[in-house]
Amino acid sequence: MTPYYLGCLLGDVRGFAGWAEAAAGEQRELPDDTVVYLREDLAVVRHPVQADQGVLWDAATPQWRAFCADALRFEPPAGRT
Repeated sequence: MTPYYLGCLLGDVRGFAGWAEAAAGEQRELPDDTVVYLREDLAVVRHPVQADQGVLWDAATPQWRAFCADALRFEPPAGRT
């Protein structure tokens, strides 16, 4: 089954309080208007087709789950997770 993704702006994702601590060198240089993809496992990637490359975030903590649901309104279709 193909993973479900939500495209969002990096600036919106950076609104998560713990984001700055995990930022790697390359992603710190990306502008806020960069489109990134939130995958159904709550990883954030640069491109949905090459999702194993360019992973920007992959820690599905309870705080991150709450941020994705509340701030980003991320809700995969029923039966996906």
